[in-house]
Amino acid sequence: MKLIIGAGGTGGHIIPAIAVALELQSRGWEIFYIGNKNGMEKGLAQKYRFEFFAINVQKLYRKLTLQHLKFPFLFLFSFAKSVKVLAQIKPDAVLCTGGFVSGPVALAAVVQKRKLYFQDGNSYPGLTTRMFARYSEKVFLASEAAKPYLKKAKCVLTGNPLLKSEKINRSSVNWNEYNLSPETKKLFVLGGSQGSHIINTVLCQCIEEILHSGIELIWQTGQTDYPKIKKKFGSKHGIHCFAFTSQMNVYYQLADFAISRAGALTIAELQQYRLPAIFIPLPSAAENHQFKNAQTQVERGLGILLEQGKLSPVTLMNAISELIDKNDVIKMKLLALPENQAAQAITDLIERDSQR
Repeated sequence: MKLIIGAGGTGGHIIPAIAVALELQSRGWEIFYIGNKNGMEKGLAQKYRFEFFAINVQKLYRKLTLQHLKFPFLFLFSFAKSVKVLAQIKPDAVLCTGGFVSGPVALAAVVQKRKLYFQDGNSYPGLTTRMFARYSEKVFLASEAAKPYLKKAKCVLTGNPLLKSEKINRSSVNWNEYNLSPETKKLFVLGGSQGSHIINTVLCQCIEEILHSGIELIWQTGQTDYPKIKKKFGSKHGIHCFAFTSQMNVYYQLADFAISRAGALTIAELQQYRLPAIFIPLPSAAENHQFKNAQTQVERGLGILLEQGKLSPVTLMNAISELIDKNDVIKMKLLALPENQAAQAITDLIERDSQR
């Protein structure tokens, strides 16, 4: 059996696809990957030894720009390449995870009448998912809130697929290696894979107050702000900062709570590692989906929402205090959630369909 993945752009699109692919691969499937030629998906596909086919498609920018003039041409060339790859591979299933990279691959699957599946972890599904959902065998969702936007699709609530990770015993951690103390609470700051300049800026103004309250920081700064933050705070005890790492699962397990953006993958990871969080959604995210993701989490009692437009040293410290006050209640609700079995559930359904 053969699977073609069509996914790219961000880790939120790429990681769930790879998680499902690895599960299928463990059951004997061959995996092929169609992604953007300069995207992060190429390196990850090669890491897992999936044969990679490069296309060149761009996103639709929210602002008016001359870049839009290139979109139809790049899309058509990418569609033609995808048609060629699908005709060559003859996949038993095509899995797309939304985002602009999925578009040409999904269209090629529809034209060739291949079994098409979509996975979307957001509370408000993206444009590509909404366009192709009705042509899909199934759409795998992480949130009930997404269903009303996909009324003509066969939706299945599975959760957001995650890569498997090794569990860490915190009692055996060498905290000195991280410039941290074993007895303190750890606040994990996540600004997305690129980091968040505005979160970093406000946090810099709160450092002393946070440390004085007995909380230490695990701080993912992003590449741009890392040199400045490392120079200013890198040697200060109680702060461990880094630009980005592929071993984020380690830091999730070292932390007690988090300040985070509200991408679907990050939310799934926070739930998997049972971390109460302050969500600061990225306002420029497509169709403001991060705000809707955060709202859903708050409604479920799994975190606190702080809008970026209201972010300041005062509001951030108030949110941290609120999170500490509600920590036990939120933690109990997180602990009551089932283990993430999304990759296995999606794999079971794809395999079942393939035997029809």
